[in-house]
Amino acid sequence: MTTVEPRVVPGAVTTFQVASPDLEAVVRDLADLRLADMFASGAEHTTLRLVWANDTAGQAGYVVTETPVDSGEYPALSDIAPAAFVEECEIYEQFGTRPAGGKPLNRMMLPPHASLPTLGRKPPAEPEEARAPHMVGGQAFEFPFGPVRQVGVESLYYGLVTSGEEVVDLYLFTWHKHRGLEWRLQGKTPEQALFLAERTEGLSAVAMTWALAAAAEAAAGVQPAKAAQRTRAVALELERLYNHAAAMAALCQSTGLSVGQSAAEIALERLLRLNASAFGHRYLFGVIGTGGASRAPDTDAIRDELPGAYSEFKRAADALLGTNSFVDRLEATGILTADQARDLGLVGPVARASGLTADARLVPGGPYGTQPAVATATAGDVLARFTVMLAEAAESVRLIGQFLDAGTAASTIELPRTAGTGLGWAESPRGEALAWVALGDDGRIARARLRPASARNWRGFDDACRSQNVFTDIPIIEASFWLTAAGMARLQGRRRMTLWFIRGIRRGVVTTRYPARPDASARFLPTPPAFRPRALTRVTADRLVASCPSGALRRDGGVLSYDVGRCTACGRCAAEAPAAVQSSGEFELAATARSVLIKRIPLREER
Repeated sequence: MTTVEPRVVPGAVTTFQVASPDLEAVVRDLADLRLADMFASGAEHTTLRLVWANDTAGQAGYVVTETPVDSGEYPALSDIAPAAFVEECEIYEQFGTRPAGGKPLNRMMLPPHASLPTLGRKPPAEPEEARAPHMVGGQAFEFPFGPVRQVGVESLYYGLVTSGEEVVDLYLFTWHKHRGLEWRLQGKTPEQALFLAERTEGLSAVAMTWALAAAAEAAAGVQPAKAAQRTRAVALELERLYNHAAAMAALCQSTGLSVGQSAAEIALERLLRLNASAFGHRYLFGVIGTGGASRAPDTDAIRDELPGAYSEFKRAADALLGTNSFVDRLEATGILTADQARDLGLVGPVARASGLTADARLVPGGPYGTQPAVATATAGDVLARFTVMLAEAAESVRLIGQFLDAGTAASTIELPRTAGTGLGWAESPRGEALAWVALGDDGRIARARLRPASARNWRGFDDACRSQNVFTDIPIIEASFWLTAAGMARLQGRRRMTLWFIRGIRRGVVTTRYPARPDASARFLPTPPAFRPRALTRVTADRLVASCPSGALRRDGGVLSYDVGRCTACGRCAAEAPAAVQSSGEFELAATARSVLIKRIPLREER
């Protein structure tokens, strides 16, 4: 294979073939660009694709490199571009192909307790789990939080390592929300695929369907009408507005400002009602179609309702910026430097608050041209992210007015049934959303890659949490990132919930035993200890009591008293006396009375 020198052509997507021996050198040459995505395709013969973005004003564009990987290994690209590590883990899980050198890879998508289909070959061995089980020492201990956190919040597990108040380290398990969207897109027509793309992350329904539709249009050689593109842009800016209002409400909730939260949620509700009036759906589902837009906006409704809804938004934002207790909690919290954001390939308000200018709306070829004024900040903290969102909301209102004045329409194009590949993009409220598709000869999807902004930005969340923050800062930082777990867990294998439902109706089974079987994932998570009485002596018990930082253990004569309610599952007792203590793997610890949580373990008499 001949390697062609890659370069970014402004306003275009340029694809280059790169031979496997030359891949490392090419990645080094392109390292001054942003690595936007990395993925693989092909069950028998794997092809590795890297998507690079040039964010320089006036030169915006993408380049895709394609490299056959038949040996089962490729160069360790994350050593050159740190942003590639998450994708290296994904590719190993889904295709069994790994970076050379044998570096440990984390479990990223597929949960350990389920056998689920993959996009290619299954990996020859389980991921080594570089971060789990997480071992801590000194005065630090691990505080497990999740995956069930609170009502209405997605499943996400935090491993918080703390010395008592300050966050020393943090790691995430994101594989609880498995839905298998990329796997399920195979064999679908682009028209059918939009339904699933909308549900990649529902709060970015417009952006994800726009990206996938644009990818399919590029593969089929179709260009939407200008008026239909402006319709897409109106819907996308409305999506940005309501998301930023929701993020503002979440920031108020995380800082304990119930009055501010109510004010932000009033603005959010008005914006959601505006969406319903303008496009017939509060979350703007069903707007994007192949070759254009399926629905035209109700321009009168937007012109009548948007000024009042935005005034409500701005009133709440101005009041919050004038509240010292709120600003103090945001300032210098969750700092990400420009170098961190650049190395990790972050996008959206998170990246722009650290001084970067990445914005997919500036890539030529869409309806925006050079219109968007990109808001940036340099502090990189929660306050900077909040002020960037506020500036973007004001810009969205201005852009909507311009697009309506220029004219919008609903029109779609039936894509020709032809083979091809294409890359699509859109600037979601969280940042750049990408999609890549390969169409077969029948026009159906052979491989689809969905890359929401959340899939990029979660990798910066733990760095932001480590920067001299305390426990109570974590929900504030999470609200300022405003990401979804669904966007990270988009490609996992399918579960047949429909069959379970039908089987229950046939058998008359109303309830299901929970858990139906032991949860294998427990071995990856910190759990309270289980004691072996035969190995417990008074001397051993005293050592365990001395090692327990939370006071959950106490010796009363010939009995070891264990308070489950005070235990933090730090694992120090198991490390102190592994013959007498082991991790229980038990999560079902709820009790109707506090006294039930006090366990009394008789000690063995020493001889």
